[in-house]
Amino acid sequence: MAKSKSPVRLTPQILHDLKRNGYQYVLIKGYTPDRRSDYIQLTNFTLVPVRQLPEGPGEKEIYAPIDSEIIEEWANSSDPALTAWIDHSPTKS
Repeated sequence: MAKSKSPVRLTPQILHDLKRNGYQYVLIKGYTPDRRSDYIQLTNFTLVPVRQLPEGPGEKEIYAPIDSEIIEEWANSSDPALTAWIDHSPTKS
């Protein structure tokens, strides 16, 4: 996938493309409206696609399989209160 300076909204097409390109998981990074990290209230979040989960202790953080039902729901959501953003420059794991 091409690099992008900022994440884009997760869509079914982007999710399909990630699966086709071999991504297995997404790391879930929450943030506040001013883009500070926040893992307490996930109202907005960025998903970071990875092919394999990090192995080091404490590096996995929050993650989900890319083909999970919840990730599919987020991609198809039209609820403005629930916005999932996908990092368009995924890590090379």
